[in-house]
Amino acid sequence: MHHHTTRRENNHMRNEKGKLICIWSPVLHGEGGSTLACLIGFGMQYYSGGRVLIVNKGNTVSQMEKYVEKDMDIRYSMDNLKIFNTGIKAEHILTYATKMNTGLYMIAGSRISKDITGENSDFDRLFIDKCLEGFDIVIVDIDTGVRKENRLYLDKADKIIAVLTPNEIVIDELYQNQGVKDVLDYFTDNKTVRIINKLYDGWEPGRVLGRYKSRYSLSNVFGLDYDGDILNACCTERNLYSYTMKNIMHEKNKCAKQLNGICSFLISELNIENKVCDVKHGGVFRRLVRSSLY
Repeated sequence: MHHHTTRRENNHMRNEKGKLICIWSPVLHGEGGSTLACLIGFGMQYYSGGRVLIVNKGNTVSQMEKYVEKDMDIRYSMDNLKIFNTGIKAEHILTYATKMNTGLYMIAGSRISKDITGENSDFDRLFIDKCLEGFDIVIVDIDTGVRKENRLYLDKADKIIAVLTPNEIVIDELYQNQGVKDVLDYFTDNKTVRIINKLYDGWEPGRVLGRYKSRYSLSNVFGLDYDGDILNACCTERNLYSYTMKNIMHEKNKCAKQLNGICSFLISELNIENKVCDVKHGGVFRRLVRSSLY
């Protein structure tokens, strides 16, 4: 076990690249992407034991850091880092990322419009590189659709998590409208994992996901139930971090179970050394992986 720990701590010094996961809504705002970026970030850190960074690169509407403001003040934002421009280094990112626990960090979103900060793809390219130098897993919440600001992130991602609500009108439109072909390309890409968010509690998730798989010929489709407690933790109590950590171990909590399935899948797909699960609850972990891959 000791050998593993050393290896992880040396990752960022031995030039071993971290993995980039982008959370992305293909069509609409408000599908739950920012909440999922937090949940997957918390879950990946908990289950992998690695060093995880969550970044809000959504547009100025994204309120991700407010979801945890009662837990902690995410003091610095992308605006602090953009000042370094193309001189950005891994140390800058580590300095300006707020530490949420040993191994978990977050950077708040930009509040200044892109025209003023003069954001450019050279900065973004370097920013991604330096994040992956300093962290094992980097989770970035990016803007909706495909645009100049997020294309680089979609291209560089090891995994894209496409978040949708169960609205087949919207998904049909995505498949039929020639004007959004580049969006469809990313949505159907092999490295994309689709999460149908806000499933109704009374539905049989296996059946619903089966329908999506066959109707749109998709693989790697997961479901997450609509959960009023999570909504409350995000937007009313604003303590999503402590709420998630309190519930992540409870097998009875359906969302925790679904999150476990998504994280286990990502950990095995990305060949991330899975340090915590085997030790903590080997059998349970493997059983959950099977039950959530419909």
